[in-house]
Amino acid sequence: MSLRARTSNEARFYMMVTPCPACGKGPWVFESAQQAGEKALGVEAHCRACLQAEVFSFEIEHDTPLTGSESETINPTEQPSGLIDLAQWLSLFYLLLERAATEPDRLVSRQASYQAALCLGEALKFYRDDEQPDETAFFSDASREVFREHPKDFSRRRLQDMRGKLPAMNVMSRRIDRDHWVRNRKWWQFWRR
Repeated sequence: MSLRARTSNEARFYMMVTPCPACGKGPWVFESAQQAGEKALGVEAHCRACLQAEVFSFEIEHDTPLTGSESETINPTEQPSGLIDLAQWLSLFYLLLERAATEPDRLVSRQASYQAALCLGEALKFYRDDEQPDETAFFSDASREVFREHPKDFSRRRLQDMRGKLPAMNVMSRRIDRDHWVRNRKWWQFWRR
């Protein structure tokens, strides 16, 4: 069965948040990817916890590279994901914020912060004009249960307030680009900025 992803980055995030059917843990560790057609992608991965091997098949709607920093676009549309639900996007947000806070490498930390902000943006796409999301924003019983137990955590105002505390996306992107340039410049280019 092929999973529908907006971009290969959305497929990568799906693998980060999807539990292993064998042990219930994860995340999936990317091994290799093969183009399986014009918009089809086969991804070989294994569970970090139990080493169970799995092949994921994705139908990719928009072209983005699966690896590298060429593009961080997750979903270029305003429509919410049909692959990752609201609770999963919020899990990714917190996971990446934690990674950013504990990562000693400044570039990696900034990239994780940027990705966290992108995931929060994807979560906000599930809201219409209501303060609380509708049940269709949750794709699994586990996600619906989390929502029922902690509805305040899913308040649109709360998510917007969290987003407001983060730097603007273009500022975060420029910082990553600058750090990338500094890291990759040659020793004799010290006078250039």
